[in-house]
Amino acid sequence: MNNLKRFFIIYASVFALVWTGYGLFAVITGKPSANLILGYGIGFSVVIYAASWFAYWLMGHYKKIDKMAKDVFSKNKRVKE
Repeated sequence: MNNLKRFFIIYASVFALVWTGYGLFAVITGKPSANLILGYGIGFSVVIYAASWFAYWLMGHYKKIDKMAKDVFSKNKRVKE
């Protein structure tokens, strides 16, 4: 696993743990709107994991596109010379 993916997983996990943990704490202690807080925590966790995955996927495709662009431009330079 490369460093970028590890960073995204750790980043998303920490924030998901904080939000979900606070929601569970609110439910256990009987705070007002505790179920709503837990729902937001779970929803936020899903969104942050999806955003992290999408960012990692996007970075991987940018690398492929950059490589293809370099190949095309280097071939184009050779043809003109």
